[in-house]
Amino acid sequence: MMDEKTAWSYFAQSGSVQDYLQYAQCRAETKAQEERPDADKDRGDCHPGT
Repeated sequence: MMDEKTAWSYFAQSGSVQDYLQYAQCRAETKAQEERPDADKDRGDCHPGT
């Protein structure tokens, strides 16, 4: 798997749909990895209730 910048570079040079789809996949995976570290911090059970 290549990184997002490399994938964008390939797409920018070729303009092909396939290269864009590869870039979009890399970008989605990067965003998913960025969101994971704090996914467990907001569990929704912090309210003390009544």
